[in-house]
Amino acid sequence: MFLRQWRSLWVLILVLFVVLAGCASNTAQPTPQPKQEAKAVTPVEIEFWNYWDGNNGKVISALVEQFNQSHPNIKVKNVFLPWGELLSKLQASIAGKNPPAVAAGDLAWMAKLNRSGALIDLTDAAKKANLDLGDFYPALLEYDRYQGKLQGLPISTNNLALFYNKDLFKKAGLDPEKPPKTWDELRAYAKKITALGGGIKGFEIYTVAGDSGEGVTWQFQPYLWQAGGEYLADNYTKPGFNNAAGEKALKFLVDLIRVDKVAEAGKWGAFDKGQAGMRIDGSWMVGIWAGQTPFDFGTAMIPIPEGGTRATNMGGEHIFVFQTTPEKQAAATEFALWFASTPVQVDWDMRTGFMPVRESVSNDAKYREWLKKEPRLLPFVEQQQYAHARPPIPEYPDTSLAFAKELEKAFYGKVTVKEALANAEKAVTAALKK
Repeated sequence: MFLRQWRSLWVLILVLFVVLAGCASNTAQPTPQPKQEAKAVTPVEIEFWNYWDGNNGKVISALVEQFNQSHPNIKVKNVFLPWGELLSKLQASIAGKNPPAVAAGDLAWMAKLNRSGALIDLTDAAKKANLDLGDFYPALLEYDRYQGKLQGLPISTNNLALFYNKDLFKKAGLDPEKPPKTWDELRAYAKKITALGGGIKGFEIYTVAGDSGEGVTWQFQPYLWQAGGEYLADNYTKPGFNNAAGEKALKFLVDLIRVDKVAEAGKWGAFDKGQAGMRIDGSWMVGIWAGQTPFDFGTAMIPIPEGGTRATNMGGEHIFVFQTTPEKQAAATEFALWFASTPVQVDWDMRTGFMPVRESVSNDAKYREWLKKEPRLLPFVEQQQYAHARPPIPEYPDTSLAFAKELEKAFYGKVTVKEALANAEKAVTAALKK
């Protein structure tokens, strides 16, 4: 009985299976659709103008490539222009209504660029990106504010200090761990190094005005401040250098060239080749020269005159976005905010030797650990408290060129120190009246 019931149940199951299989075979199957290829995104192409070369140029090229890879909708083209040409090229592009989408330039240019009417306001974009503007050092961010707008962001800062060739110090019988601390010591050391002969000079001075003059002015100002003078006085309305302080500073440099002959007018770049014992230069050169110079070098705070005060010149670059098309402006703004971000700034500073523009970078554990490995940057860090900012006025670049042209004549011995300062006073006054 049990066996008969089991057989009946098995037959019933088999019948149901056949029926269901037939139904499944008659069910309409969806027609396979061809796979649709993803539409290629055409990136917004923008140009980024800047003047970084050498190691800094390699670093910025790598960072731009990093940005392009992580932002497939944007393609940034890194465009190098020499420092002495970039401002004039930017001004020409503004006049021709064909500026680049984004650029980075000297902070001393910001006053002029801010008033050009060609930059966009980054305030809203910074808010949307949750960019903490309070994290930037106020003295730097001040260069980017104009009539309630934020028209740029700091991306690097630096100052000037003394570089010296330790190998030449040894050859001249000087202690390579004891750089000069005063003007008198610098002068004495320079004489001993020059006495080595072979075309070697003890000190290198920037003396060529060129197209902008800023090289001469930027290098001279620390000596002026150390001697107790000012470049511009009365809220930047008139020259402040044609006095005893200015004469003391300029005479010191001119005497190194014309009297002691431990420096040479018209030459720049001898230190790089091991043909000059000392020179004043910026913190970025630590990164450029590290492992590349044919000699060992050290750094120290700029020597000061007896009874003088410590001073150095604060520099750096700011990034800004031009009025172009909505698409390019959006892309350029995204790049600018990315570049100014803390992680990118940590990487940038570590690879270039620039000083932090944000407190979060200064306190970053990775950056602080790295700083211990490059002690030649410490004098720059220590000196930052004595750094002076150049006048944040639109006329400054014009005054700098006018000033440098007159000082250049003194370096070449064409005029006396007093004549150079008097002529520079007239030239700078005229530039301010523009």
